[in-house]
Amino acid sequence: MKMKHTLIAFALLAGGTQAAMAADDTTTPYMGIQGTYEWPDQARDTDDGLGGKLLFGFPMNEYFAPEIQLYGLSTSRNNSSKHDGQYGAGLNFAVYPFMRSSWFSPFLLAGGGGEYEDRSHDSDVYPYLSAGGGFLINLNESKTAAIRVDAARYWVYDNDVESNRSHVMDTRINAGVQFSLGGKEAPPPPPPPPPAPKDTDGDGVIDSMDQCPGTPAGVKVDSRGCPLPPPPPPKDSDHDGVMDPQDACPDTPYGMKVDARGCAIREAKIILHDINFEFDSSRLKSSSKLELDKIAAGLKGQPTMGLMIEGHTDATGPDAYNMKLSKARANAARDYLISQGIEASRLEATGFGETKPIATNKTKEGRAENRRVEFKVTKQ
Repeated sequence: MKMKHTLIAFALLAGGTQAAMAADDTTTPYMGIQGTYEWPDQARDTDDGLGGKLLFGFPMNEYFAPEIQLYGLSTSRNNSSKHDGQYGAGLNFAVYPFMRSSWFSPFLLAGGGGEYEDRSHDSDVYPYLSAGGGFLINLNESKTAAIRVDAARYWVYDNDVESNRSHVMDTRINAGVQFSLGGKEAPPPPPPPPPAPKDTDGDGVIDSMDQCPGTPAGVKVDSRGCPLPPPPPPKDSDHDGVMDPQDACPDTPYGMKVDARGCAIREAKIILHDINFEFDSSRLKSSSKLELDKIAAGLKGQPTMGLMIEGHTDATGPDAYNMKLSKARANAARDYLISQGIEASRLEATGFGETKPIATNKTKEGRAENRRVEFKVTKQ
């Protein structure tokens, strides 16, 4: 009876100590106080026993914790006023195989130690092994205080109870409290955050800094909260019909057909009727050089492009003369482009005389159409 009163007093003292302690994780050492109820092996010839257990745990991580346990209990002998006592110390291993929830933590137990048995006819110390399991019902979010319930089977290697047996098997259930040791006081809750500044029109600039309140929804604004000016219209610098942001081949020579990417189509050509020469010669006029300057600018913008320059005449004059004149004029255009910095290897020149008309030679207008220089893409 004295032992029971001592355990109860110790539990009350520990409960008061727990109220002043806190920890914030599952790796802080802990202590437990439990009452014990035992169903003894029938060979002991005793009634069920009552007692208590004191334990100290030292978690290695959130899944595994060695525990030192001290226990004591008393049983009454059947048909007798005498009592037997069992007092033990041992090492248990608590394993938490499942993820702990915020309020419930199941675990397994296994261990061993020594038990001093105080019986009316003899007393001695015997080794034991134990195995069982239990659970914690956490009393706070930081898991620093919990109700603990566990049960275990004890194999006590005591051959003095019965001559034909080497051990007895007792079953015990324990219930009590468990709490963390050595933790810091829980910090006070943080103050509530200040209210968020208002942005009435929802443009991302708070009202106190918004110089243009009431901006319509979806309108982009600057750092002052004022609508941004509209973007400039897209440009087509080389006038090939493809806007600059989408133009993969900027500076395409003016007048050349391009694909959807803005790159010249292979075999595409430019036909210039404004390439004029001195009468009956291959000497370029000044106005023609302005047109060729546009071609040169485009070639500089696309350094891999190659061109075939073709000269053509109308049907006025002898065929042989027209053939010679068309070649000379094609070479004159080539030489001028080279003089403007275009590599000679990118340019070829030939003449077709009057052999490839694109209009009738019977009218003045048709003959003007046939007198031309064509630039064909040979390499993109």
